[in-house]
Amino acid sequence: MRKILLATTAVAAAAVFGAAPLAAQEAPTVRVGGYFRFNYAFTDQDGVSTPAANLGKSDFASDMEIHVIVQGKAANGVSYGATIEVQDDFNRQATPGVSSKNQLDTDEMYVWVSSPQAGQLRFGDEDGVVLGALATGWITSFGTGGIDGDWLDNVVGGNNRPSYFVGGGLNDSTKIIYTSPQFFGFDFGASFGFNDGEGEDSGCEAVGANCDRYDSSIASAYTLRRKNEVQAAVRYRGSFGGVGIAGLAGYIGSGATKNTTGLSGEGLSVGVFGLQATAYGFTAGANYAFGRSNAGLGLLAQGPGLDDRDMRQWVAGVAYTISNLTVGANFFDVRSAGNQNNPNKRKDQAWSVGANYNLAPGLALVAEYTQGTKEENASNAARTNGVDTEAKVFILGTRIAF
Repeated sequence: MRKILLATTAVAAAAVFGAAPLAAQEAPTVRVGGYFRFNYAFTDQDGVSTPAANLGKSDFASDMEIHVIVQGKAANGVSYGATIEVQDDFNRQATPGVSSKNQLDTDEMYVWVSSPQAGQLRFGDEDGVVLGALATGWITSFGTGGIDGDWLDNVVGGNNRPSYFVGGGLNDSTKIIYTSPQFFGFDFGASFGFNDGEGEDSGCEAVGANCDRYDSSIASAYTLRRKNEVQAAVRYRGSFGGVGIAGLAGYIGSGATKNTTGLSGEGLSVGVFGLQATAYGFTAGANYAFGRSNAGLGLLAQGPGLDDRDMRQWVAGVAYTISNLTVGANFFDVRSAGNQNNPNKRKDQAWSVGANYNLAPGLALVAEYTQGTKEENASNAARTNGVDTEAKVFILGTRIAF
């Protein structure tokens, strides 16, 4: 799920940390939630990779997720549960009478066990602690989320989309996640996953590049995958004179699959720092990340003559809420190697302004304008050595959450 999941109550597994005091047992309850959204989008896009493309500008789009949420409590006071998120996640390009543009799959799905004294353990497909449970400095509460909202759904061509990483930036890979209780304003967490795959099995029905455990990937710098992904973070939250403050220091690291021929890759090694403040209806925040990665959280290939510069990323935003209205703005700026065969630095930028108005509980109107660019000083018309593109997207829509 692309939207950032804000921090949840920190808790943990009694099987690991010991029994809690006796409490009233609660049988598991099941709740169904989710959302549906409908948008009108006006998109003005330049720099499409196919020079002859003549794109229309207006379109309607809809999307939905269904969440099944299970929660119970054991007699020793340990809470437990599970969350399964089913989403409509298929690009429109259906063949009439042959295939549908709609296809359901799972987004996040995990089981958790918890105790107020020891923290929480989650097992399954979800964001790690840096980009999920402890995420700090991402302001996305207005419109559809601004730079982390629906605008990229309207930009044609994956190579034409400005890239940065935010919640879900590591594809909800299957992992174990721990978050601690809060001590004197501080809490911490860590997560680990062996591979960057997700889902109900290891993807290894046949030995090939899609198998999670397959090291000898296709000989290409752009089919590399992560291995042994680690995230760790410590966060502080407090209040001073009516101003709420949160700060985060975190790390994202990994190894990389190995190629028996061609290029192999370098693992991730990224530091992440976030700061956020809330007062008088305003929330402002910023997040800075830097280190060994490419165009967000992509892997860099190893080889002579390749551009292997480190990535650095700034994200910042502000939002203001009064009664049923929230307005805000955010932006990102990312500098990275990009196409490693092109010695030019890749620059990805976007900014957004928007608003949402709550008509009734769970029902909102949204409006948003986002402009994004991706530049790498392409050297020819076919853009084989880089992509220079710009997209301007206006969205007007409605959303119901339940």
